[in-house]
Amino acid sequence: MFKVDRAKKVLLIRRDGVVTRHLRFEGRVIAGMFTNFWGNVEADEVYLAKGCVVEGDIICRRAVVGAYTKFKSIIASEDVLIQDFCVGRFVKAKNVRISSGSVIGVVEAEEVIEVNGTSKLGKLNAKRIVGRKV
Repeated sequence: MFKVDRAKKVLLIRRDGVVTRHLRFEGRVIAGMFTNFWGNVEADEVYLAKGCVVEGDIICRRAVVGAYTKFKSIIASEDVLIQDFCVGRFVKAKNVRISSGSVIGVVEAEEVIEVNGTSKLGKLNAKRIVGRKV
């Protein structure tokens, strides 16, 4: 279910994996499709494939969230990319890019929020908000 490469600082979680505790890793976490996290995920970089579920918070430097993923909140110090049809409550980062069909309650960015396509977003707070029709 897990593969760890300590030299490259990479943690791989196979498809349909279930992580029942909080996960803290110094490096990159890459999760396969339909992986479930029952707690928080803390890492330098977090890459979630399609259909993942994160019951806790995602705390990282950079995050890429695959399509159809459900999450509670993402707190990142740099960039966050949220792909199509994701559902979440809260996102806070330096720059946030959201693809079409996503439903997110609150999005806060230090610099730019970019929304590509139509999404249902609650409160937006940033220096610059860019909307693009796809």
